[in-house]
Amino acid sequence: MRKIPKEVWIGLFATMALTLLFVGINFLKGDDIFTGRNTYYSLFDDVKGLKTAAPVLYKGIKTGTVTEIELLPEQNTVLVTVEVSKRVSLPTGTRLKLVSTDLFDTKALQIEIGQDTKSNYQHRDTLPAEIAPSLIENLVGDLTPLKDKVETSLTNLNRILEAVEEAKIRHSLAQLDEGSTNLNELIRDSRTPIQKTLIDLQRLSEDLRQDQPLLKASIQNFKSFSDSLSQLRLKQTVNQAELALASTRHLMDRIQSDQGTLGKLMKDSSLYYNLQQSTQSLNLLLTDLRQNPGRYVQVTVFGRKNKDSNAKP
Repeated sequence: MRKIPKEVWIGLFATMALTLLFVGINFLKGDDIFTGRNTYYSLFDDVKGLKTAAPVLYKGIKTGTVTEIELLPEQNTVLVTVEVSKRVSLPTGTRLKLVSTDLFDTKALQIEIGQDTKSNYQHRDTLPAEIAPSLIENLVGDLTPLKDKVETSLTNLNRILEAVEEAKIRHSLAQLDEGSTNLNELIRDSRTPIQKTLIDLQRLSEDLRQDQPLLKASIQNFKSFSDSLSQLRLKQTVNQAELALASTRHLMDRIQSDQGTLGKLMKDSSLYYNLQQSTQSLNLLLTDLRQNPGRYVQVTVFGRKNKDSNAKP
C-alpha cells in the first residue's frame, strides 16, 4: 500500500477548509447554496444607490442577492443581475421593486409576485422593474397636506398680526402726535415764565456782582471772628469747668453720705419725722395764737385800775 504524501493531505485539508469557509459565509449571508439558484435580469432608470450584494427579499425573507450592476449607456438604463433561490417560483407578471429597508435609505430589491399562475419566469429571463418611494419620500408625501395647512394657517396668522400691528402703529402715531401737540402748547405757555425767570436770574447775578465787595468784607470779618475765637483761652475755661464739676461731685458725695445735717436728713428717716411733727406743732400753735391771742398776750390801757388790785393789796 502506497503511502499518501503530505502534500496531498495538505491540499485536501486546504480544499475542505475553503469549502467550509465558502459554505459558512453564504450560510451567514442567508444564501441557500444547496438547492441552486436562478439568474434574472431587470432594467432600472435609476438604482438610487443600490449596491452589489444587496439582498433580494420575498415577504421580508432574503431569497437572493444582487450579483452585478451594469450601466447601459446606449439604452440610458442600468442592468441589474440577481440570483434567486430555485425554491421561489416567479409567475409571469412578477416585478422587482427597488425599496428602502431603513431610515438610512439602505436599498434592496423586493419580489412582487404576479397574478398569472399558468406560466413562470425561467432562468435568465428579464423581470419588470419598479422603484418604490423611500421612507423619507413617503414621510414627506404624508406631511405635504399638513405642510399646506400649516402654511395656510401661518399666512392667515401673519395677516391678523399685520392688521393688529398696523392698528397699534396707527394708535401709537396718534398718541405721539397728540403728545407733540401737548408739548408744543406747554412750551408756548411756559415761554413767558421762563423768560421772566431768566430775567430775575440776570438781575440777581448783577446784584451779586455789585455786592461783591460787601461779601468780601463779610467773609473777612467772619475770618477775623474765627481767628479771635481760636485765640481765646479755651483750655483754661475747660479746666475751670472741670474744677467746678469736681466740687459739685464732692458736694453730692457728702450729701449722699451720713455726714452733715443735709446728709443725715436724707439718710435718717426719724429726723425727718421729728422735723415734720415739729412743723405740724408749730402750725397748730400759730393757728391757736391767731384765733385766741388773749391767751398769750395781755393788753393794759393806761389810767384804768385793775379790779383785782383793788380787792387785794
